[in-house]
Amino acid sequence: MDPAGFSVAIFGATGAIGQAICRWYQTRGHHVVAIGRASSPPRTADGMQWVNWDIGSPDQFPDALGLRKLNAVVWAQGMNFNDDIHSFDAAEHQRIYSANVVFVLESLHILLKDELLAPAARLCVISSIWQNIAKQKKMSYAITKSALQGLVQSLSIDLGGSGILVNAVLPGALDTPMTRANLSADQIARLEHMSPLGTLPSLDDVCNLVGFLCSEANTGITGQFIAADRGFSHARII
Repeated sequence: MDPAGFSVAIFGATGAIGQAICRWYQTRGHHVVAIGRASSPPRTADGMQWVNWDIGSPDQFPDALGLRKLNAVVWAQGMNFNDDIHSFDAAEHQRIYSANVVFVLESLHILLKDELLAPAARLCVISSIWQNIAKQKKMSYAITKSALQGLVQSLSIDLGGSGILVNAVLPGALDTPMTRANLSADQIARLEHMSPLGTLPSLDDVCNLVGFLCSEANTGITGQFIAADRGFSHARII
C-alpha cells in the first residue's frame, strides 16, 4: 500500500506513548489522525490531522475524515493514579474505569456506526504489564487494565467476521523522563536487573510492535496481549 494512502487514528495523541506512535507513523509518510481532549492542536501534532474528542463530545469523525477510511486505530489514552483498598474511592475508581475502558468502547462504537473503518482494519489497545502483575498502590489502575483483556478478546470475536484484527500491547516501565523522575535510581536499577536484556524498554519498542500489529504484515494475530517489556514480566532473575 502507498504509505500516503494508509490512515491511522491515535487516541491519546498528547501522551508520551501516543506522541511517539504518531511520530512513528508520520515519519513513514502515513496519514495520521491525532485525537485528544485539547480544544486546539498541540505543537506535537504539527503535520497531522487533529481531532478534539472525549466521551460525551459530539461525533466529529465523519466530517473530520471525509471520504477516508481508517486502516488502523490505536488507543493510547488513559488515566493512572495510586490507590489501594485502604484509600479506595468509588467515584475515582469509576473515573479511571471510564477513561481506560469505556473510552475505548464508546469511541470504537462511533467509528463502527459511522462506517469509518477500512476493510480488514487493524486495531490496537495500549494496556500495561500491570494488567497481569500486581504492584503496590496500583489497585484501580490494575483492575481497569485487566478489564481490557475481556474487551480485546470480545472485540476479536465481534469483529473477526469482518476481517478486523484486534490486539493489545503491554508496555513495561518505559525508559522515559517521567519514569526516571518518578522512580529512584535504586528502583530503576532493580527493574533493569530483573529484565533479561538488562535495560528498560523504550518507546521505540512499543511503536515498532504497534506498527507490526497494525500492518498488512499481520495476517492472523488477533485477540492477543503482547508485552513490550524486554522480558521483564516473564523473568525471575534471583
